[in-house]
Amino acid sequence: MRFLIVEDDENKRVQLDRFVRETYPFAELEESRSLQSGLRQVRTKAFDLILLDMTLPNYEAGPDEPGGGTTHSFGGREFLKQMDRFNIRTPVVVVTQFETFGKPPQSLNLVELDAQLNREHAVNYRGAVYYHASIHGWRERLRTACEVALDGDGSAGAEA
Repeated sequence: MRFLIVEDDENKRVQLDRFVRETYPFAELEESRSLQSGLRQVRTKAFDLILLDMTLPNYEAGPDEPGGGTTHSFGGREFLKQMDRFNIRTPVVVVTQFETFGKPPQSLNLVELDAQLNREHAVNYRGAVYYHASIHGWRERLRTACEVALDGDGSAGAEA
């Protein structure tokens, strides 16, 4: 079993890595820290499940530009669009530490975003989990979402 974590926040990435290693001890795990590097990974390798952040920098930070370029509030949505474009079929669970995305009047809360992603990316999207570093309930919600995604049942939704 192969997992890809697309996450730019170091602490959250470490927590997701730990979650995968504890929950699926025999899984192979790869990580990307930006929209572009994550897309490169899914275009060149097969994965069984992708754990995807919603707010991502365009590319990974380099020595000349430490921030990694523009951060996209809906980087995860763009990731899913590109998966559709390239006909990549892999279940994706969004793991986010934000409850609202974008700026008014185009802002969406997590429930609205979940509904939109379900409508527009039903082939790959398997739901969203709200992550909070100091509240451990996210782990059980993520475990459930992963089980549903890996079983092929697309009935998962946002879980706050």
